[in-house]
Amino acid sequence: CLCPSGYTGIYCEEDIDYCVGHRCSEHSVCLDQHNNFTCLCTLGFEGSLCELETDECNSFPCESGATCVDLISDYRCQCPPGFERTCSENVNDCWSQPCLNGGLCMDLINDFICRCPLYHGNDCSSSVNQCVSNPCSPDGTLLCEELAYTYRCVCQHGYTGPHCQTTINHCVDGLCQYGSSCEDLPGGFKCHCLALSGRFCEIDLDDCE
Repeated sequence: CLCPSGYTGIYCEEDIDYCVGHRCSEHSVCLDQHNNFTCLCTLGFEGSLCELETDECNSFPCESGATCVDLISDYRCQCPPGFERTCSENVNDCWSQPCLNGGLCMDLINDFICRCPLYHGNDCSSSVNQCVSNPCSPDGTLLCEELAYTYRCVCQHGYTGPHCQTTINHCVDGLCQYGSSCEDLPGGFKCHCLALSGRFCEIDLDDCE
């Protein structure tokens, strides 16, 4: 029998497998076809025999002037600091939540800034000493005591107020008796008695005779 193209055998009953002894590369699968074969390339290869590696950098995927490095079925952009992927995306440096103690993170190019409400430092990790700004009155304060998120002014004797700014008037009405005058002193008072005695001028000298 004179067989048509693509067949063989005594009666032309056998389909010739053109993938037998094919020349497709190892990065492909051979597909037998009528009177021919086709190489089906795996991802990342091309050519009639899949012998050529596909250069993914030919499409110029990298931006910002970055260098493209061709890989097997992939590519990598050598981005400047602060960028990723195709070098068009700024890396979110706030993604790892670097700001502590309620600090607000602001993303920059290859950096970040923490806005710290109650702490200080690059990551809001250091406690703020509220007494550094000297909020207490220098005249009436014994010491400034630092507390959590605030402070307390410890006043000297004779002073009062949240900042120890107010002098205590010890000469309240009626403190010195019988019309005696009262002299306010730091930390106390003095009654100036008229023919009387005692701390409050409460003793009539005539009564003691």
